[in-house]
Amino acid sequence: MKLSLCQVCWERDWDGVVLPLGPGALERLEIRQARELDTLRGQNIFSGQRGELYQFTVFRNGGLCRWFLVGLGEKWGLEEMLSGCARAYRLCHELNLARVCTEFAGLGSEMTPALLQKAAEAAILSGYRFERYKPKSQGAGIQEAAFCCAQTEEFRSALRDAEIGAGAACMARDLINEPPNIMTPECLAQSARRILADTSVKVRVYGREETAGIGLSAFLEVGKGSLREPKLIVMEYMGDPGRPERRLGLIGKGLTYDSGGYSLQSSEFMETMQHDMSGGAAVIGALWAAQARGLAVNVTGIIAACENKLSASAYVPGDVIPSMSGRYIEVNNTDAEGRITLADAVTYAKRCCGVDRIIDIATLTDGIQTALGNRRCGLFTNHRDLAAQVEAGARAACERVWELPCDENLRAVLDSRVSSLKNSAMGSSVGGYATVGAMFVKEFVEETPWVHLDIGGTAWSLECEGIYAKGGVGFGTRLLYETLRGMEKE
Repeated sequence: MKLSLCQVCWERDWDGVVLPLGPGALERLEIRQARELDTLRGQNIFSGQRGELYQFTVFRNGGLCRWFLVGLGEKWGLEEMLSGCARAYRLCHELNLARVCTEFAGLGSEMTPALLQKAAEAAILSGYRFERYKPKSQGAGIQEAAFCCAQTEEFRSALRDAEIGAGAACMARDLINEPPNIMTPECLAQSARRILADTSVKVRVYGREETAGIGLSAFLEVGKGSLREPKLIVMEYMGDPGRPERRLGLIGKGLTYDSGGYSLQSSEFMETMQHDMSGGAAVIGALWAAQARGLAVNVTGIIAACENKLSASAYVPGDVIPSMSGRYIEVNNTDAEGRITLADAVTYAKRCCGVDRIIDIATLTDGIQTALGNRRCGLFTNHRDLAAQVEAGARAACERVWELPCDENLRAVLDSRVSSLKNSAMGSSVGGYATVGAMFVKEFVEETPWVHLDIGGTAWSLECEGIYAKGGVGFGTRLLYETLRGMEKE
């Protein structure tokens, strides 16, 4: 999709025009090129309330043009612009309108570069389709999207940020949507190399023997039930070489398939467990975006990629396994495997990569969806300042987060009779399973500033609506990119 800015919407003929409006804006708006708006005003068909979308067709210069009036509501901002425009653009894509212009005249002085960025992101994300294995494409959708606003550097920069952020999210979606027989740990490693080739991000991949030599023994235990070799993927971006001591560790869970192992999942859940590497996909996308924008930040991305499968060689409940940290872990649930891989990845980041703070992102628990639903992820932290940076990034990306407690009272359920700690609350009735998962990872983080994002409820969508397509969401990619943009200003 080609994105551009324009000064006057009416200089060209468009297949579609999107017009975001708040309450009362239609009555004040004068567009002589669309006299049909006068009729709408007289009939009180559109009021500008949030969620409203009114469509009509005009005949101009021998052709038809669809108009979409988007209601933003009384108190509107970035999220209302993103969701409202996405509904309109989705219709444009479905109708195969090739050339669409968005006119912001109804916003007047309230129009900002950040609002433009959300509208442009909506155009890209709503048009995402994964059709690699379909015999026939659903249609091209929007080929050119123009945005009518001031021709200033701020607006051009915002358009570029939209292209980068939404483009990175679509990259992550492609990785997540690949079927598990294709997206193996080796394929994920090759994908990271391909996406980051010819960029300033250095990619290193370690196989089983190298990883064992480094000491990531717990991670290897999770993957030993599969015939496919685990891969440790390390991606280093040094955008601020003058401050090498300031380095963020960005860790993404990379289970390319999770059967649950001997703690077998139901077939209903296993059907979509290819998405258990969504955190890793978000990290790859965020690093690509950071280098594409040339952000002055230092980031080391780490993905411990493996499969959790059932076989004669797989680890079993009751095993006691060593970790890179020196702690032994009693495995009482082989389906709580992601936190085990994160434990070793966190230790590796601290010991071998020189990071001074850590953000991990993982489809860690089902409990987080019970708590927060499927459009908001859980945030856990031991450092309020770092959490505030992530929350600011989430607001800028319109990817919702909610902080939940690292409740020390729940730590006791991880106490083990035979080792340093157990890997889950299996057998306990205390609840708080998302917190328990976070508390496990926190044991290995220790005093390093840390934020944990549990995207167990937000990584996969069953609905095709707004910016979401069915399948992988790429949740967290834009959030991490916006967080890195904020860190650049430190």
